[in-house]
Amino acid sequence: MHLDLHLHSTCSDGSLAPREVVVASRRAGLGAIALADHDTVAGVEPARAAATAHGGVRVIPAAEFTCGLDGAEVHLLGYAFRLDDPGLAAIAERAGAARRDRLAAMLVRLRDLGVGLTAEDVTAEPECVSIGRMHLARALVRRRVASSVTDAFARFIGEHAPAFVPSSGPAVADAIAAINEAGGCAVWAHPSLEDARKFAQLRAAGLAGVEALRPSLDPVNSSAMEESARAEGLFVTGGSDWHGGTRPALGSWFVTERHVGEFLERVGIQA
Repeated sequence: MHLDLHLHSTCSDGSLAPREVVVASRRAGLGAIALADHDTVAGVEPARAAATAHGGVRVIPAAEFTCGLDGAEVHLLGYAFRLDDPGLAAIAERAGAARRDRLAAMLVRLRDLGVGLTAEDVTAEPECVSIGRMHLARALVRRRVASSVTDAFARFIGEHAPAFVPSSGPAVADAIAAINEAGGCAVWAHPSLEDARKFAQLRAAGLAGVEALRPSLDPVNSSAMEESARAEGLFVTGGSDWHGGTRPALGSWFVTERHVGEFLERVGIQA
């Protein structure tokens, strides 16, 4: 079975609605996906409904939470949790509030740079409940302040750029605890090799896995990260972090049960 455990929809900063993600995944030959929108689970039920209607794809409940760790931003994937858990809802609300405050602060910095964007200029699809930097970058492109999303990040809102504001989301340990208490499992999303030195720290806090398999990480570094994760008793997962478009094409990159068997066992899925 082909799986992609990290996809996004228009409920955050993806380009396809949850239903469309499921339809596209089925056409791409994926047997199971995790819809992991930023700081929201709003797309999970629509995706599940589409999977029931169209068949052929299993949707794993997921979300990608924006957290803080030792002054740095960490993205934490939660999988297979109870969607109606109040503790998890509270973490999502804290992360969402921090996201809104961050956007407002970046708009102030852009105005100081002579770029007069307003909150109304930063538009999103109607189902979006998690507006962030990608939406701001697209607004800069629409206003012809930036030539592309990449240019917007490089010159204005990327790390070290003049309008960048650090995230102030919930502590990663709090998010891990909320995911675990909701019956799910917590996975560190797209960590760097340097982050491996913190695997033990987060394992002690309840982290279950590491996203060591992804198209942006070459096989040598992926193997090194997997070795570091397993040394700390963590399993590995894999996801493309796909937001839409054709690079990479959905389904062109995937993992199988051979790669993520421990994860599948943990979330109760038989391949």
